Amino acid sequence: MKRLILFVLIGILLFFTTGCGAKSEIENLGIVVAMGIDTTPAGNYLLSLQILKAQRESAGGMGGQKGGKPATPSDVEFLTVSGDTIYSALDNLSTQLGKKIHLSHINFVVISEKVAKSGVASIIDAGIRSHQFRTNRPILVTKGEAAKIISAVPPEDPIPANAVKNILAQQERYGYSAIVTYLDFANSLASKTASPIAGVIDLSKTEQGDEVLKVEGIAVFSKDKLIGYLDGEETRGMQWLKGKVKDGSIVIASPDNGKITLRVTQANSRIKPVIHHNKPAIQATIKADGYLRSMKGQLDPMKEPDILNALDELQNALIKKEINQALYAAQKKFKADIFEFGDAIHRDYPEQWKNIEESWNEVFPDLDIEVKVDSHIHRPGMISKPLY
Repeated sequence: MKRLILFVLIGILLFFTTGCGAKSEIENLGIVVAMGIDTTPAGNYLLSLQILKAQRESAGGMGGQKGGKPATPSDVEFLTVSGDTIYSALDNLSTQLGKKIHLSHINFVVISEKVAKSGVASIIDAGIRSHQFRTNRPILVTKGEAAKIISAVPPEDPIPANAVKNILAQQERYGYSAIVTYLDFANSLASKTASPIAGVIDLSKTEQGDEVLKVEGIAVFSKDKLIGYLDGEETRGMQWLKGKVKDGSIVIASPDNGKITLRVTQANSRIKPVIHHNKPAIQATIKADGYLRSMKGQLDPMKEPDILNALDELQNALIKKEINQALYAAQKKFKADIFEFGDAIHRDYPEQWKNIEESWNEVFPDLDIEVKVDSHIHRPGMISKPLY
């Protein structure tokens, strides 16, 4: 019995000792949850950081209201620091705070357009090379200053970085953006044919004049330098081709001049490279399923099943239109293989690829791409004829 009591006392002592040590260790860390990268007038890197506070303030959540707008969240603090390189800047911050900077909890990194146009190879290298930084973290581009994105305060989350992560995930599911990680970007840079891309984040104003974060479109790179953007519709066209549209709405014009909203429930794509007479081409097949979400007009799908077939064709045409917009932007505007068609041809036709590899940049803009869309509306909804 005495031995049992002794073991219990030792266990309790160890528990409290370990707990105190862990708490002390965390308080000595500067845990970064988001990072923005701009440049100073002198050409150094200017980092903007969201860093978790060691403890929440007693108010919890948001720090109250000030002037009718949300105050800075109590769970993070915003800091800026400069340096010749990414890690020299972080070392400068560590010295100022008296804490070790911890990067493994970063939710995303946002780079300003100015930095992206000058080249991001060193930034990608710094992330990939670090044992602490997780290479599955998204990289984003903003058309303005990265610092403004990092310091933006979404009202729905006391940790702004979490809100951005959730917005990005939802927008990729809808197809209007893409989650591109450091590792994805590095792999595209290593490819001899693929052009890197990144998601886009900006500040947008609501009808009430409030600034909100907007994640939509992609940034297109030539090697490591930004050359332009795809808008949301063009981006969804790209994502149709890549089979990454998993949800969202499609609005089509009804045959009787009404408006019909369709809901996508699943979609996939098949990319098949072919070579005819030593000339490469791509055959792309996109399949999608969905249902009627809302409609206006006089159509009655339950009484006239052929109406659904007609709506299928309208949906096919709209999906194909978005894909063609993405293809035009990539082939004619940017001459950038953002679809990785070159890699697909290389995998399926390694011998023939040797003859076109060096001239792929000239071949891609005129590459023949045949797009076939096969989508179906399976459910007309719980009612028959539209109510208005």
